Amino acid sequence: MKAAKILIAFLIPVLFIGCCIQEGKLGEPEIRGISHEWGEITTSTTEIITRIDVYNPNPVSLPLKDILTEIYMNNIKMGEGSALKAEIKANSESSIVISTELENGRIPEWWVSHIKNNEKSRMNVKGYLVFDLKITEFKYPIELSNPVKTDILAGLSSDTPQKINAGPITLTINSIESHWGEVSKDYTEIITLATIHNDNLIPVTITKLNYLVEMNGIKIGEGSSDVATIIQPKSGATLTFATKLDNKMLDEWWVSHIKNGERTKVKIVLQPVIEVTGERFRFTLAEKESEFITNLLGG
Repeated sequence: MKAAKILIAFLIPVLFIGCCIQEGKLGEPEIRGISHEWGEITTSTTEIITRIDVYNPNPVSLPLKDILTEIYMNNIKMGEGSALKAEIKANSESSIVISTELENGRIPEWWVSHIKNNEKSRMNVKGYLVFDLKITEFKYPIELSNPVKTDILAGLSSDTPQKINAGPITLTINSIESHWGEVSKDYTEIITLATIHNDNLIPVTITKLNYLVEMNGIKIGEGSSDVATIIQPKSGATLTFATKLDNKMLDEWWVSHIKNGERTKVKIVLQPVIEVTGERFRFTLAEKESEFITNLLGG
């Protein structure tokens, strides 16, 4: 008699579970929370860790049948991820951890789209979870969408006159205006228009522009560009200076940006070279430092 009671006590939940499965009455799992954070960062990949808290209301474990995530920045696919198949235990809450890897080598391509779009981007993480409910499936979408806005050339324009000395020469910089120029997969151009007045009684020849652009201490652009412009005595001229950034350095900058809490310090130095009576002198047209911050994961 005692054995019969034990058998009945065992069979009741088994039959209940079996009926639930047979009749397709397993309840849908409840997603109770989703969070994203940066994971491992290497020279080649940047990991996004997604944690999903799931409650299973059923008396049986629910197998996680499939997981897939993809990362897009300005509709450019940057990487994808997945997780091992797992089970959500019966009548309990479990966490699913998904690892999504962004390919740092795609950063230059995204950068081009970002600059061409007036320094605006949108980061999207798209994916889904598929739970096996025996008779049917429950598919839950994973979505993250955050805007990105930067102003990298902040402070590189001015309409306040400034007198400078270059050797025996005095010049007045009346205005500076900078904007993005040509953008290709290899380089990004900054165009700077400077209105300069020659305060002297002799002509001044501006031969070239030396420039330096750093982002988090990484040299993104360094070099010189030819100008060859003569400013007549007591006259002014508007000069066009071109600065080139090496897009191949952008994946290294990206790593520094994420490791630095999504902060980047930008330093831009523009130094024209003048020639007077056979001698060359250099002066600083602009030396600006600024910072921009992003919040790609929206935490």
